[in-house]
Amino acid sequence: MAPITRFGRSLSLVQSRLESRWRRSARWMRHRRRARVAAPPATTVSVTSIGGGVTEIRLLGGERRNVLGRSTISAIEEAVANPLAGTRAFVLTAEAPDFCAGYDLIEASRGVASDLIAYEENFAPLRRSKIPLVAALQGNVIGGGLELALSVDVRVASPEVRFAIPASKLGLVYSETGVRLVVSMLGEALARAMFVGGQDLKAEAALSIGLISEMVGREQLRERAIALATEIASWSALASSGNRQILDVIAGRVEADTAALRLASFADHGDLAQSIHQFVTRRRPVAPAPTSVTPTLPSDS
Repeated sequence: MAPITRFGRSLSLVQSRLESRWRRSARWMRHRRRARVAAPPATTVSVTSIGGGVTEIRLLGGERRNVLGRSTISAIEEAVANPLAGTRAFVLTAEAPDFCAGYDLIEASRGVASDLIAYEENFAPLRRSKIPLVAALQGNVIGGGLELALSVDVRVASPEVRFAIPASKLGLVYSETGVRLVVSMLGEALARAMFVGGQDLKAEAALSIGLISEMVGREQLRERAIALATEIASWSALASSGNRQILDVIAGRVEADTAALRLASFADHGDLAQSIHQFVTRRRPVAPAPTSVTPTLPSDS
């Protein structure tokens, strides 16, 4: 898929803004016709094997901006901790317009808020997973949604994406785990600007610092994320898992024997051995075909 052009980015932004206005208008009309639900439904999660070793985890709460309740977080964590058979890569997607607008404040108001919002163990199974994860990000990626996005390996985004952590605005002191995650991924200066100064981060800036690996139009976002996950799933499972674990060791997320992980890739009949054999075979020179030599007869003197 070709990189999105500047014109394409502008067009995608206009389309997303028009779609957002249409959704707000439609939502307003629906609210006029019916009484507000005291306990709106939680964001549900679908877990589907889509072939090629890829499992899609999809947030299905677009009308409420895919907010994170306890059941939503548990469903995501369960899908990663106990993957479907044959899973070699996950792709995390969400219904439009937003990827995730943070924790479910309505649910928090009915229970113990500290057990949901910025809870230390939220998304731990994702950060400890041995299977690579790809996320498709769109619209708002806020608070808990940013924690979720930072817990994966590769992020693809559409041009209107916006990252923010309104903790101070809400009166929230964030968890140490959450703050460490943001600092390790974005750097201390930007983390301070977001947590303390309320700064948000737009797509262009996120692309420039490597927070997102590439930017594509919203219509192609899910397709591109699935294609990337499919490509990852086609590679050596041992290498993908080992490299992810060593990166997590360096980031301080897990403990593992990194030397053993490396040496495992040198097994006699492993993927690396096969790759080396194929490379050498392709480069092996072909012996030239024998040429026939016509004998020269002595001439009469």
